[in-house]
Amino acid sequence: MLNDIKIEDRLRTDASSLEVLLGADRPPHAVCAGCTRIIADRFLLRVNDASWHEECLQCAACQQPLTATCFSRDTKLYCRADYHK
Repeated sequence: MLNDIKIEDRLRTDASSLEVLLGADRPPHAVCAGCTRIIADRFLLRVNDASWHEECLQCAACQQPLTATCFSRDTKLYCRADYHK
């Protein structure tokens, strides 16, 4: 079981946040492991060192959203029910 789903806030709250908004010292764009599009949202999910859009993180078997926990087998992510099948 993977208990390390992390939601990252992509906006900084320190003094350099204005520079980030203006494009200076811009962090690299994260690419979604599910759809391979750039993640421009304020929040992104991190699972197994990969970045995901919230709507792209879903069970490989039933396509239900994975919001709190997920299970991994053979590089695929599953909900609890499908992992135990």
